[in-house]
Amino acid sequence: QVFDKGNAVVSSGMLLMAVMGLLFPTLLRYTHSEIQAGSSVLSLSRLTSCVMLVAYAAYLFFQLKSQLSSCEKMNQNEETSEADEDPEISKWEAIIWLSVLTAWVSLLSGYLVDAIEGASVSWKIPISFISVILLPIVGNAA
Repeated sequence: QVFDKGNAVVSSGMLLMAVMGLLFPTLLRYTHSEIQAGSSVLSLSRLTSCVMLVAYAAYLFFQLKSQLSSCEKMNQNEETSEADEDPEISKWEAIIWLSVLTAWVSLLSGYLVDAIEGASVSWKIPISFISVILLPIVGNAA
């Protein structure tokens, strides 16, 4: 695989900005160093959300307009290297499989939520810790 350095830099910058946008208001609130109780956190949160919204709009413009030529070049290379392949399953088979698997995941999610609540009570661990920390770690390990 080949990665574009410009896209990687932009994505890293967006990630860093999102982390800082969440971190600064939280630090201001929990260090109790705000000038006016509650209002300075709200002002900082609104400012960072506006900055992040403008940055996201600029990112979308960057991705959709300036990167269009590189996508077209990649598509032309793929068209010449790959022959037309027939799909392995039909459109209706894909829709049926998608529906069945969606229902199955929905059913299993209900059992998972019940299990998390039971584990939280029996182990005396907060539900938020299990949901935010343990569940993603186990999900990525599987």
